[in-house]
Amino acid sequence: MLVVALVGLAVACSKSETEPDAQVAAAAEGAGAHGGNGDGSGAHRAEARIYAAASLMDVVGAVGKQFEPIRDSRVIPSYGASSTLAQQLREGAPPGVFISASIEWVDQLEGWGMVEPGTRVDLAGNSLVVIVPRDAVDRPAKLQDLTDAKYARVALADPVAVPAGKYAQAALDKLGIFDALKAKVVAAQDVRTALAYVERAEAPVGIVYATDAAASAKVDVAFRVPSDLHPRIVYPMVLVKGANRRAHELHAFLQTPEAWAVFAKAGFSKP
Repeated sequence: MLVVALVGLAVACSKSETEPDAQVAAAAEGAGAHGGNGDGSGAHRAEARIYAAASLMDVVGAVGKQFEPIRDSRVIPSYGASSTLAQQLREGAPPGVFISASIEWVDQLEGWGMVEPGTRVDLAGNSLVVIVPRDAVDRPAKLQDLTDAKYARVALADPVAVPAGKYAQAALDKLGIFDALKAKVVAAQDVRTALAYVERAEAPVGIVYATDAAASAKVDVAFRVPSDLHPRIVYPMVLVKGANRRAHELHAFLQTPEAWAVFAKAGFSKP
């Protein structure tokens, strides 16, 4: 599985009084290198790396823009399926902040011994909605309607590995209709890709997070999926061991009222 969007790999770190020219050049080219010794030292101390679920792309980007001038730093985000990001970190991606769309992948990082103790916090919550293209004539009123032949394809994030897809399958399973829908499920690599399928009318209906639907002008929400049909949707955040000082500061900033205002405006709920 590929990460849907890997943003900001071209880094332009500014030269400080204590950085020789060679280190500044390395910082500009070394987006793949680790960010110091966890205390803000090293050539990349002005970089704050963050790995965030695809559904957080807009809000993390906005919070990052708030954070950068405060700490004179550059936020380097990577977005994608939580499972993919966790595996990349395990395979040696530079450490930083990690925000998953479910507890499963933070639990997995903790099991691998990669989480900085005391840094786990539930950052935000979300809900599921059923969406249709903006100009759609056929609009389901409940999940059971998705079994109708008029909905030939149902776009979901991959229910095998991606949290949004797992939540959607849990709701469909609870109603006893997932097996009936399985043949027409279009399993996307992440929730933003599932959204795109419906935006382009490649699928007449999809199940995504409410915040993803709210960020698109090309889809309408047909209805909200009852929350009692699936596990609680929560975004846990941690620091990966070895993260530098700027990542620690970003982790703290994400918990401030200023950052929460951005999450709330985007439609996220308190966890």
